[in-house]
Amino acid sequence: MDKYIRMFKWMVVLIAGSTFTLSVTLVPEIASWAAWRFPEIAYLEYPMLLFVWATLIGFYYIFLMVFQICGNVQSDKAFTKGTVRLFDTIAIVAMVELIVYMLGFIVLALTLMEAHPAFVFILFMVAFVCLLVFGFCKVMKHLLLRVIEIKEENDYTI
Repeated sequence: MDKYIRMFKWMVVLIAGSTFTLSVTLVPEIASWAAWRFPEIAYLEYPMLLFVWATLIGFYYIFLMVFQICGNVQSDKAFTKGTVRLFDTIAIVAMVELIVYMLGFIVLALTLMEAHPAFVFILFMVAFVCLLVFGFCKVMKHLLLRVIEIKEENDYTI
């Protein structure tokens, strides 16, 4: 089990590192290409970059909490209130990210009146992932609370 947790931690680090690398290299290139290709939205190049980079803070915070959950599982503290709080915090951060991306879509739609399909697709994909993370964490929180309750009942049973 320890081997799989270490492997998962490395995957989390790899995903976070890849996301950081892409956000520093590829996202500015896409923004400058879009500003060049569509001169009518060139004024949105830097606000969109700042929007993407600001919302990545929440995702990195989620990666950090997932890393902490892996540490709890590794040290046999998986069925504790601390892990439940981590799942609850991840759900809250994911919901905030979802709201921010929906507000970003509304601002983009109001600013452009015709949002480019690629921007709409990316915004909705990120919002959908946020919704999935939110739902998964709420289910895990409920499941862990039930497991903790059963564990406490078994501890007091002879």
